[in-house]
Amino acid sequence: MLKPIPKISMNEGAAYWARITGAPRPHRSTLIRWATKGCRGKRLQAEPLAGRWFTTEPAIDDFLIHLSQPPVDAVDRTAGPARAAQVQRSLDDLDRMIAPKRPGRPKAK
Repeated sequence: MLKPIPKISMNEGAAYWARITGAPRPHRSTLIRWATKGCRGKRLQAEPLAGRWFTTEPAIDDFLIHLSQPPVDAVDRTAGPARAAQVQRSLDDLDRMIAPKRPGRPKAK
């Protein structure tokens, strides 16, 4: 028979997070926000019980794995030649707008 996975409080979850990542310990409200609102499209599996939030170590592991993966719908950010030409035209226009005015001959009255 499988043992049930023990639930841990958000304080214990924050300590576990710091222990496995080596990063500073997040505040328990950060874990609650990850559980309620999510981060990068994924929510930390957790549930409230008697006014307190609980999660599990495997849930934190799964959440951490999700955060460490690159986004699935990542768009190639390299610019093609058409975009490079558009950027160059914009830079040329900007140079013309901010270039100092050349002093000309004074206008005759």
